[in-house]
Amino acid sequence: MRIQLRPYHPTYLIGYYGMGGHPESYNSKGFNDLIEKIKSNPDIEIQFVKGFDDICRKCSRLVPDDRGSVWGPRHRCQSSENEQLVRDIHRVNRQVLDLLGLDYGSIIALKDLVDLLKQRIPYLFSDLIGGADFQGQYEDGLEKISNLWK
Repeated sequence: MRIQLRPYHPTYLIGYYGMGGHPESYNSKGFNDLIEKIKSNPDIEIQFVKGFDDICRKCSRLVPDDRGSVWGPRHRCQSSENEQLVRDIHRVNRQVLDLLGLDYGSIIALKDLVDLLKQRIPYLFSDLIGGADFQGQYEDGLEKISNLWK
């Protein structure tokens, strides 16, 4: 099984995994769906994408739009309408991919991604990947998700 993620989402996904799920919000359905997929299939693969991913596709803020947006065809969201946020997301996505030694389109086993995250992104350097306020959840998630392969 393969899921698609934008590069800034894995740190959140792992943190929410550690918490047992994402609290109720506009994007909890996407995160919680992926958490369940990971629990039922820890050998899942991740493909990195630039636009809408498997979390975004279930977001309640996603609005149909024939013109599409910077994130992809046929839909837009609030983030796509904020030029500064779009630039920041592109910058952080590039940083994450560079730190991991990956690129858009890369496919990696979740187990291998978790190992890379532990080694290369031990600290959440930006609020766009969780930031200092989410560091504890991320660390707990890394520990708990690593137990899937023991």
